[in-house]
Amino acid sequence: MHEYSVAAELINSLLPQIEKIEGQITGVNLKKGEMRILSDHALINAFRMLAEGTRLETAQLVIEQVPVSILCPSCGYQGHVEHVSDDAFHFVAVPILACPKCESEVDVKTGRELHVDSLTVQTPMEANDD
Repeated sequence: MHEYSVAAELINSLLPQIEKIEGQITGVNLKKGEMRILSDHALINAFRMLAEGTRLETAQLVIEQVPVSILCPSCGYQGHVEHVSDDAFHFVAVPILACPKCESEVDVKTGRELHVDSLTVQTPMEANDD
């Protein structure tokens, strides 16, 4: 389960970055491309477990899916591609994508991302308003 190592790396890279942020980190907003072979459920659970005892322990990991989009250098097609999405995909090799118009090889423009997009922070003033 590589979700555990991804969550560990995410937390280890975030902790030094949030040292100077005042307030409580309540959310970590992650963008994850459709082609990333990671289980959202397993990643969220690993994040929750590994964040215990850190400043991120009250943060919820929110994952936004980024769809696959392509550019075909042969015919110029730009857009999304049809593909089968199911749990079995997690256990097979990543498919080679082809242009839906001319069946040539394509350049993948989006769908491979995995990065923190933003943090949600509850400032001390907001906490006092509750």
